[in-house]
Amino acid sequence: MKTNILLACLSLSLVSTSQAELRRIRLSRIGSDSIDSSVFGHNSQIHLGSTISQTDVFKIAHPYSAEIFIGTPPQPFRVQIATGTSNFWIPSVQCSTEACYYRNRFNPSASTTFEFNKELFWLPSRKRYYNRKDFNSNGNREDQKIDNDDDADLIGLRGIDHLILAHSSVALNVSTRQEFGYIIQERNGGLESAIGNHGGIFGKITEALPSSTTGTMTTVVDGILGLGYDDLAMTGRPFLLNLKDKGMLKENVFGLYLAKMKTNDNSELTLGGLDPKHRKGDIQWHEVTRTQQGEWAIELTAFALKREAFEIDGNAVIDNGFPFIALTRYQAEMINLQIGATKETEKGSGIYTMPCKDIDNLFEFIILFGQEEYQLTGREYVLQYDENVCWSAIVGMDFSKESGVVAIFGEVFLRKYYSAYDLDHHRLGFALANHQ
Repeated sequence: MKTNILLACLSLSLVSTSQAELRRIRLSRIGSDSIDSSVFGHNSQIHLGSTISQTDVFKIAHPYSAEIFIGTPPQPFRVQIATGTSNFWIPSVQCSTEACYYRNRFNPSASTTFEFNKELFWLPSRKRYYNRKDFNSNGNREDQKIDNDDDADLIGLRGIDHLILAHSSVALNVSTRQEFGYIIQERNGGLESAIGNHGGIFGKITEALPSSTTGTMTTVVDGILGLGYDDLAMTGRPFLLNLKDKGMLKENVFGLYLAKMKTNDNSELTLGGLDPKHRKGDIQWHEVTRTQQGEWAIELTAFALKREAFEIDGNAVIDNGFPFIALTRYQAEMINLQIGATKETEKGSGIYTMPCKDIDNLFEFIILFGQEEYQLTGREYVLQYDENVCWSAIVGMDFSKESGVVAIFGEVFLRKYYSAYDLDHHRLGFALANHQ
């Protein structure tokens, strides 16, 4: 019945698309409405500032996702929506590992509108940035064989098919033909690692957190839909550039509102415009610094805590798919020492634990993007596991000097600040989020 409704609405969706109105996509956190609390330990709780229910266990460290449909008839998937990547991929029926088996898998043979382009791609899941020029015509890295098991990896093929982003089963807000990748092989936990981080620090971070917080929640999300705009993305023409090419957006901008933890179902992505009800005041715009890479990165000028300032010369990636704030290991260590977080949860993890008793007395963490100042309180940058165990959301990681990236600002920052992304003017902006 659901499939019939989708097919019936598809033609209507295609007509309304030409009108290029504002499109609203509901974003949900893992476990918000599809995971029963019984899959977690009885005493597992984590919260940001105040106690939350058991079914909200560790949602802070799991991605925002949206419901999509691919193919004819439509095949359903739930994908992480992430500004920190341009890639778009899902598992396929050709992937037979346990991680793939317990997810929705795309079946190309079951879609009458699927086009196969026979191009192989390979994504090492522990590397954050990908560029097609690093690969040869066979999809292999020039400096590393594809059968090297040193890194967990994902191997896939590219195709084109109908894509629908659905606000609900009868509200089809975006419908278009879209190039995407479908995974045919994953090794060494590559799928779980990539979805938690789309290739980066988070795989390491989740290994260092208490085991009772991770559960089996990652099985809810099938793949990733990136909102970056790198035209050399490994999985083909990025989603945003495809919409722009086809004139499907009233304006080539999108807005991201991340609700507070207790009301996370109100989180929303708007395509083709911004929703003023989600923010307080005007948007402060910043020039995007990594346009050639298609990354939403801006200049990080400085940050300060306890009246001690750190001048910075580098770029900060704005990535809602990353749960924390990542600085260099040295900077993270200095900040965490100042707030009384002195012990890494695991050597090399970059995560620091601390006593919970003084959270309300912590100094504000002040961030300077360009000349604009933003603040986070202790309750906003310290995460609480239980009454006695807390850890800092300011984590340390290694960055490539060549990239010029020195920090990642994820959902800890983006929950407080509504974010706006402008493709035409290469700018990114923030305003205080309106949490009603």
